[in-house]
Amino acid sequence: MTYKIQRGFKDGINLYVKDFGAIGDGVKNDSSAIRKALTALKHSPKGSTLIFDENKTYYVSSGKIALDLKDLHDVAIKGCNSVILAKPIMSLCRIYGCSNVDIIGITFDYKTRPYAIADVLDVYEDGKIRIRANRSLNIRGTYKQPVVDYFGLVDRPDGRYHVGITTYKVVDHNSYIYDVKCNTIFAERDLRLRMMKDNKYKFIIPMPHIGQVIEHAVRVICNENVSMIDCNVKCAAKFMFFVKGNKGKVLFKGLKVDNDSDVPIVGWRDGFHCKENRAQIIWDGCIVRLLCDDIIKMSVSLLQIQQKKGNTISLYCQETGTPYLDAEVGDEITFLNTDTGAFLGKRIIQDITIRENYIDICVDKDIDGVVASPSCKAYISALGAKNSIVKNCDLHGTFRFRSPIHITDSKIHVTRMWIDFEPPFEGPVAENILFDKCDILFDDDYHVYIHVDSKNNNWEKTGDPYRVKNIVFSDCNIRENAVELGAAEQKYSVVKFIKSAKDCGK
Repeated sequence: MTYKIQRGFKDGINLYVKDFGAIGDGVKNDSSAIRKALTALKHSPKGSTLIFDENKTYYVSSGKIALDLKDLHDVAIKGCNSVILAKPIMSLCRIYGCSNVDIIGITFDYKTRPYAIADVLDVYEDGKIRIRANRSLNIRGTYKQPVVDYFGLVDRPDGRYHVGITTYKVVDHNSYIYDVKCNTIFAERDLRLRMMKDNKYKFIIPMPHIGQVIEHAVRVICNENVSMIDCNVKCAAKFMFFVKGNKGKVLFKGLKVDNDSDVPIVGWRDGFHCKENRAQIIWDGCIVRLLCDDIIKMSVSLLQIQQKKGNTISLYCQETGTPYLDAEVGDEITFLNTDTGAFLGKRIIQDITIRENYIDICVDKDIDGVVASPSCKAYISALGAKNSIVKNCDLHGTFRFRSPIHITDSKIHVTRMWIDFEPPFEGPVAENILFDKCDILFDDDYHVYIHVDSKNNNWEKTGDPYRVKNIVFSDCNIRENAVELGAAEQKYSVVKFIKSAKDCGK
């Protein structure tokens, strides 16, 4: 597959950040110079390119976003292997409302890493431990968690061992010794604390005021045809990439999410949280690892039926409590009932009316079984980044695939994978997912790691239950008994392992 860089327009010009005052010494604040250069790029002819000096480090210490790309069209940003070094707690990059834009050859990093690593010196009662960190946590007295699910990690190469954190308290500032109060928001707290004390596993912890504070490092929102090529992201404070509301293609080519520090972590939550996208998302030649949540998560919102009058149906987005603005006339919408376990059918949206906190849709014809009920759900599959592609990638972590996707010629180390359905908030029911010529590895040779399950506990009550469909592993190196099927999926044989005739003859 060939990807066209969006340049080459007849009137395009080259702009250089140095001409706007950027120094690139990693010390001087280049924020203002970069913003001025981007403003000039926005008003330049189509095909123009903004160029950073090769191998320089640009320190950005003011503003909310280190590289803010908004309303740019038919232009490119060429990093030339430069680094944008951000001061916490700003976001690293935003790509918003752009079309035909390429970002090439930029490394993003924070000047202060949002994590530290510690030895567990003692374990006391009720989740209290004493640690020695590898650096100062830059606090005085006691620091209380900023969010309920604030957590640290046991530094083990297998699995993900979360430990909830409530507070840090300074014991010896000069020796980096702190008391940490751990909570039970995650399972097996006491076992994991003893694991670190007795087996000498280190404790990876978020830096106060930085770690798990910045919501998204990179936001890719409401664009059409954008790409990040040969870029690196070395750390994120919470979520890595938030990809939403895009059309056309979103391309990540040669992207590396990794770091060179002695702490084996890049980000605390999802790598690519992809939701409500009409775009085809392509990962080509990417390396992504050292994340504490899903490497790729593909989903759309589930909508609850509030009211039904003939062909007019009121839909409420329970997760956001706001009108669902992503639906469009002409979309196919799917209905199911989680109480009865039944697939109810599909219809075409002919009209949409936006209300205060829900939408009314008019479908092409009435549909039996759709009633006003929390268990009656709807979703629009076209918003699930259908037909996305992962190729030639090296990925290590957990995954959630729900929309059609083709994963090919890749190495995938699966800590956990869910090919499923997740009411009440996220769908669709997964289908048409193809793994082709992939090496699929696991932490061991005996546990289950891939879960294929619609979570339909009532599937036997109906003749046509909703269920995961058409999951294929073709010519893959995979341990087949690492895949676990839900009851409905097992009944309908939704997973296939296929070997070509050439492979069978080996």
